[in-house]
Formats: sequence, C-alpha cells, structure tokens
Amino acid sequence: MMALCVGTAAVAQSPHSLSIVRTSAEDSVILAADRPSGPHEIPVPKFTVKSQDRSFFMTIGGQINTIMGVDLGNNLYNVDGAGINFVTQLIPVPATKGHKGDYYINPLNADVDFQIVGLAGSADQITGYVKFGTNGINNTLKLKKAYVTWRGFTAGEKNTLIQDGDAMQPPTIDPQGPSGCLATTVYEVSYKSKNYNGFQFALGLDMPSWNSSNGVYRGKDYPTFDGKQVADYGDAEQMVPDIPMWIQYGTDQNRLRISGIIRNFSYRDLIADKTRHLVGWGVMASGNLGPKNGSVIFYYQAAYGQGIGAYLQDIAGMPLSFVPDNAKPGKMKASPMMGLNFGFTFNLNSKWQVNVMGSESRIWKVSDYATSEDGANYKYALYGAANIFYNITPYLQWGIEYLYGKHQTWNMGSGHDNRIQTQIMFTL
Repeated sequence: MMALCVGTAAVAQSPHSLSIVRTSAEDSVILAADRPSGPHEIPVPKFTVKSQDRSFFMTIGGQINTIMGVDLGNNLYNVDGAGINFVTQLIPVPATKGHKGDYYINPLNADVDFQIVGLAGSADQITGYVKFGTNGINNTLKLKKAYVTWRGFTAGEKNTLIQDGDAMQPPTIDPQGPSGCLATTVYEVSYKSKNYNGFQFALGLDMPSWNSSNGVYRGKDYPTFDGKQVADYGDAEQMVPDIPMWIQYGTDQNRLRISGIIRNFSYRDLIADKTRHLVGWGVMASGNLGPKNGSVIFYYQAAYGQGIGAYLQDIAGMPLSFVPDNAKPGKMKASPMMGLNFGFTFNLNSKWQVNVMGSESRIWKVSDYATSEDGANYKYALYGAANIFYNITPYLQWGIEYLYGKHQTWNMGSGHDNRIQTQIMFTL
C-alpha cells in the first residue's frame, strides 16, 4: 500500500503515458540504487513500466527456486526451523541413530517484489519497495521487506544497516548462507550519504525488538532460557534504539567498509529491585577485492562484539547475547562473540560461475546458560560451501552445491552434516 501511494503520487505529476519496456542499462542503475543488495535478493526485473520522460518507474520482480538434495551424516532438513536453510546452529548433537540422512524436494522458496520510483534520476527521487515470500519451510506467505527511500533516508522493514550485502558471501543455493554473517531484517530508520569520490557513510536507528526475515518475532534476544529467568521484560522496557553505522572507501570491485553497532539492554535486577542498563557493541571490517572486469571477486568480513547475537546469523534466536553474571547476583553481562567469512567468485564467462566460501561463528563466556542439552548448547560453528551455476537463459539458472557444517557444543561434543543439492531457478 505504501509503494502504491508513492507511485500514484508520482504518476499524477507526469503528463506522459506509460509503457511496458525491457529494462535498459540506464534504467537498471536508477532502479538498483534503492533496492536491497546481497545474496538471495531479487535482481532488477527485466521489464519495467515507465513514463516517456523516465521520471516514473514501476516493476514487479520474482523468483521461483525448486531445490532437491540429500543430507549425509545428519538429518538437518527435518529439524524444526531448518528445512532447506542450512542452519549450522540446528545441526543435532549427537546425530540421532538411524536418522543420519535425508532426501528432499523443496519448491517452497519463492519471492515476489514491487518497486515504484517517482521523480526518477533527480535529487528528489523517491522509492517504495515491498517484498513477499515463503521461507523454505512452509507455504505461508510472509512480508519480508517494506520501506520508503528519499534523499538518502530510508524507513521501514529492511536489511539492517550493519549488514554489508555485497561482501557477506558469494552466491549460494542455500538460502541461509554462512554462519558468521552479520545479517538480519529490522524495523529501521537510516541515512546513507552520497558517494564523495569513493567515500560514503551511513547511520541508522533500529527498533530494539526485531523480526527475522522470515517474519518470526524474536524479541530482545528472548526473556528466558532453559527455564531460567534472564530478564524481567514486563518491568524493563527497551527505550533506546540499536544504533548501526559505517564508513567505506573504494569502488564496487575494491572497497573497505568499517561498521559498528551500539546496543542498550535494559533489565530488571530482581535482587536490588531496580532497572539496570547494559551496553552491547560490535565492530566489523568487510569489503571486496578483484579486477574491474569482475572475473574474480574476493569477499571478506570479520566481526567481533559483545551482545550482538541478534545480528550474528548463526547465533540469532538464541538467548545468549546478555546472560546473568554469576559473579554478581542480580546483574547481567554481555557475551563476547565473533563472525568470520571469506569467499571467492569466479565468473568463467556469461554462462558459468563458480563460488567457494568458508565461515565461522563463535561465542565465549556464556557460563551454564549455553550448556543445557538442547539446540542452544553452542560454542562455535563452521560452514563451508562450493557451487557451480549455469545460466541456461536470462530467466533460468541451474546450479549444484556442496555444503559442510559443524556444530560444536560446550559439553556434548559436536555434530556435522554434509549436503549435496541442486536447483532450478526462474527469475522474472
């Protein structure tokens, strides 16, 4: 509805008629400027509705991706919350005897988006963007993104500003991606500057309680864990937003971004009977390296912080960002954690692409709050992937991929899974 309102206002200003045309290279630049970037995002659609003076654009894009594969060594596909998402956090430890493999065909990975651009190409360009899709687990349609962008300001449900979509990973068939990425969907208001000879900066405000990209409400890192009270949320409202920011320098092929985030965590000290506040923080270096022709692209990302589990992909959803401080009854502490990613893309030609990547996520000093016998018994995870993609036509892509994951616990050993899968994906 928000995007349609933007479009209605924009087209009302244009005296020219609309036409459906193939998206040109110049049109793609205008449309891509305010679209989400990164793996598994829908690219600029191949056709667009636009006015004759190119001041108004409207697109409908979509992807349908059927994935078929097999798990060897564990049955991750059948774990609640996983499915075709290769979530290393959810790898069972130990593997259940007699259930160390799975075969699957999954057509539940599809998305559709709508984009409307008014006053296109001008300093007052305004964009409305909405994305719906499934989550690879069931056929329920979920709102994944909805935001408006104007003069560098963006407001709505979107990828968090600290997420570097162009550096976090090479393409994968796996919708989840590497374990160590800083990536999630948030309710955010942010500002991104213009490009000043390669230099840019950005600053945002994230709603403290957030939703995942699958529409699942997480709250502020969960109020309880393993039946134990972590914080009294009824008496300690989260009144301070999370604050992500970054600065970067370079071109698309060779750039460095330094990102940071500050979080405030309010909780109720039940012993002192008072509200306390705790600061979480994180820093990240990320970017790309490669020749200008794009034949080879190197991706890198290294993040470290305390209390940033809601943003660290493999730890998100576990109540381990802030845990009780056993040495100081009534008080809490922020847990140290990190995420590392690296990868290469080899574009052999316009038809063939090869990708390899590796990742690690790790958490420290969580005491007995991560040693219960359930999926939150988490010390670190390793993720590796290698794949080949072939573009059959501009609309149809085939791929095959190998995935490896390891889930290491504190006191129960480790579990691993190997996955071999193939896809056939249609992109509008």
